[in-house]
Amino acid sequence: MQVVSGALLAFLAGYLVGSVPLGLLVAKAVAGIDIRRYGTGGIGASNVRHNVGTLWAAVVVLGLFLQGLLPPLAVHLAGAPEAVVVASALGVVIGYSWSVFLGFKVEGARGVGISAGAAAVLCPSGLIPLYAACALGSLLKQGAAGVLVGFVLYVAWVVYFAGSVAYGAGALALLALVMIRRLEGVREDLERGAALPVIVDRLLFDHRPERPLARYSGGGGS
Repeated sequence: MQVVSGALLAFLAGYLVGSVPLGLLVAKAVAGIDIRRYGTGGIGASNVRHNVGTLWAAVVVLGLFLQGLLPPLAVHLAGAPEAVVVASALGVVIGYSWSVFLGFKVEGARGVGISAGAAAVLCPSGLIPLYAACALGSLLKQGAAGVLVGFVLYVAWVVYFAGSVAYGAGALALLALVMIRRLEGVREDLERGAALPVIVDRLLFDHRPERPLARYSGGGGS
């Protein structure tokens, strides 16, 4: 019972931390814009880079990684059971993807950066195959596929090397959350094509219809 209550508290705390929309706050502070109204409509580093600048996108990348890292790391350093650490890690990712501060609806949020931070706590060495796959995908101009393959390899790495059922389950849950975010709004796509090709296209390449959003042309770091 104590582990369950601890896991619930850790999840809620992680959720609140993850719910802070860092990309939105950075864009508002630097350029005075609501980043959700520009580019892809996402609040992550990619949309910030295209509409505010590379420097501020790097700030968001680092910030999201720390946002995912620090809550479960604090729980781990406090000596909590592995299940409680996992609950905190999942809490931050779910908070980012369905933020209470944004009405539980965050369009375009893939949760990759914050998931990587959480993943670093469950199994730091697992970042080796994760980032290697991401780098290869980027070189091949298939970044979305690289990320998905990277998280699949991360799960395999954790299961094989970590020797923890809880951390293995947590890694699998992180992969599931990344996949769920990629399937955001897939029902609209399914109305225009066969189910299997549409779902595979979403999961592997993250292709989705263009959204009628503007491109910010004001100042910003680069």
